[in-house]
Amino acid sequence: MRLAALSLVALLAGCAGADPGARAQDLGAMLSAPARAPAGPRLPAAPRRAFGAADPARILVIGDSLGQGFGQFLDRQVTARGLAARVTNRARVSTGLARSDFYDWPAEFAVAAAALAPDIVVAHFGANDMQTVIRAEARAVFGTPAWEAAYRAQIRAILATAAEAGAMLWWIGPAPDGNANLNRHLARINPIFADEAATAGAAYFPLADFTAGENGAFLRAIEIDGRAVTIRTADGSHFNAAGYTLVADRLIDAMLARIPALRPGPAPAAVAGLAVPAGARALQ
Repeated sequence: MRLAALSLVALLAGCAGADPGARAQDLGAMLSAPARAPAGPRLPAAPRRAFGAADPARILVIGDSLGQGFGQFLDRQVTARGLAARVTNRARVSTGLARSDFYDWPAEFAVAAAALAPDIVVAHFGANDMQTVIRAEARAVFGTPAWEAAYRAQIRAILATAAEAGAMLWWIGPAPDGNANLNRHLARINPIFADEAATAGAAYFPLADFTAGENGAFLRAIEIDGRAVTIRTADGSHFNAAGYTLVADRLIDAMLARIPALRPGPAPAAVAGLAVPAGARALQ
């Protein structure tokens, strides 16, 4: 009671120099305002250290089987373009953020981040997350109001670990899928990824911007140098070599825009006999 009284006195003292007609209104607003929620994780907007050939940037890739493909070709293109970076690919098939009972990505990422001290993290999730979110403390059935909150909590756990490691992070927004149900799911969670990334200061990297058709329609092929080039596999979910290379080069371009010290090298390498230029566009 004494503490509450002292707090009120302090508030009144703070208003003493203000206009008398405003004091009561200001004091009432201060007393009735809800407590502010603690700030969430904030990722750095620039690298924490200098890079060079002798001490390259450490890039860690996490996520599902699509993330595994992105990591493989990101490693390839980082080398082809002569960047001062080294890629470690820890993405894992059949995993996601929903089923921590099968593979606990927040926990596994925390271990990897502590061991590898990444400067940059690349994350891709979502394709295996059209199911109940299961965590040690609770579960949220897919399609219920609680599901989104639980899924956001998993995303925030990844972002918080990256922030604690001092790493910049690029969150890849999944491309449209050839399966109608999965495509609807990905369309629902992409805005969640974008929102959480923006809140934490991460870079959201949507694949639909250059791999999808009109209104985000799924496309198996896009136009490259005036020719139709297939970029997706027959399963309608994964990319082929040309598609993974396209994504890797666009991702590298996005990184170079924020981190010039990565040093751009030669033009992107050809894959399967086809150059994959930055000007590739979706076929309509």
